[in-house]
Amino acid sequence: MTTWNYRVIRKNCANTREVTYQIHEVYYLADGSIDCWNHTPVEPLGVSEPGLRNDIQSFLGAFRQPVLEERYINGKARLVAERMNEPGKDLQADYVSKTTRASGYINQILGNHLLLKQEPSLRQAYDKVDQALAELHDIVNSKHYRSETV
Repeated sequence: MTTWNYRVIRKNCANTREVTYQIHEVYYLADGSIDCWNHTPVEPLGVSEPGLRNDIQSFLGAFRQPVLEERYINGKARLVAERMNEPGKDLQADYVSKTTRASGYINQILGNHLLLKQEPSLRQAYDKVDQALAELHDIVNSKHYRSETV
């Protein structure tokens, strides 16, 4: 079964050497390796405003993965993932801070809403979101402290 997602692809123009970044559909084999991709970048599209919003949200998901670079190997175009540097202490500390802030915002905006008192299913769903943010904070925070002691 083939799967696909949106990915950011970095390209170097052969004539101008200008670097561009575009979003493309990338298709994967069952083992997760890249099978093929659309050589023409995609644009957000929706048959309704909510549909367009959902498409843009999917585009934003492409930024959570490494950028792919189009390279020619033995005359054939290939996508190669960029090499990621180890995250620095400042980057990790910033993410720890943002997870704390996000949790606070969600609590202020949604967590204290009166509807949660009236609807147990909404309260349970909110608790899952709150727990997921707490877990995210704990994971990045533990890595942050581990890198400081190394």
